Amino acid sequence: MDDDRRASGVLLLKNLKLASHSVLESMQGRSKCPKCKASRKYYCYTCYIPLDEIKDKVPQVKLPLKIDIIKHPKEIDGKSTAVHAGLISPDDVTIYNFPCVPDFDPSEKVVLVFPSKEAVNLDDLFKDPKYEMQRDDKAVPFTRVVFIDSTWNQSNQIFKDERLKGLPCVMLNSRETCFWRTQKDKPITYLATIEAIYYFLVDYHNLTEEATYDGRYDNLLYFYSFMYKVVEKSNMEKKQEGMENIRKRKRQDWEDKVKNKKAVTGEVDDDKESECKESNNSNKTAFTS
Repeated sequence: MDDDRRASGVLLLKNLKLASHSVLESMQGRSKCPKCKASRKYYCYTCYIPLDEIKDKVPQVKLPLKIDIIKHPKEIDGKSTAVHAGLISPDDVTIYNFPCVPDFDPSEKVVLVFPSKEAVNLDDLFKDPKYEMQRDDKAVPFTRVVFIDSTWNQSNQIFKDERLKGLPCVMLNSRETCFWRTQKDKPITYLATIEAIYYFLVDYHNLTEEATYDGRYDNLLYFYSFMYKVVEKSNMEKKQEGMENIRKRKRQDWEDKVKNKKAVTGEVDDDKESECKESNNSNKTAFTS
């Protein structure tokens, strides 16, 4: 993770209004998922439920929209951040494993978050005269939002699916990710799925509410922020361990050079010289007695 990305992540997490992570920090070892019985820690990433030890302490967030997440089959379950949305907002978030795609009713107001050539910025969508959007009017251009959970290279396979072709596309304002699993050769504006969902809802709030955003969706990043701290701590420990190993190697190299030099010049270590003198004195005493 580069310095700019780390700085961006720290700034984001520092300002979030989150529930305490103490329940996660106190968990020891792994437990069985109450549903599938698989060994897990914190939550089950296949059943999208928290483990029994923390299920009553995980924050819940009510969303103003229904969210569908379509996950690519090659997206590794245990590494997907989309699961976090299902854990925190189970009543409003549904996760589908592609090629499973929900049936969208033509009468529904659905948008797909994807930066296609035809995609419009979320701000511009609300400004479109055909929606006659007013801040004091609860009518909005959409009531259901679809996200794709995959790497960028895999996302086009889902985007081009016939069942999604009729959906209007929207794109987010540019933000920098703080995700620790970077995509090779991709800019830091490529967000993790849970980041994209969070920023979308923050922007949605700012477009539909007069009141300033108050952190009501921050807990969507509850697990994400915790994992971020765990990874950062691990990286720091590895860095410190690496620096200590470097110091040890340098010390050993220096000692080896000194020994080699003394071996070439015939010099004797002070300790060995002292041992030799003591031995000689001991031998003399034994001889004279």
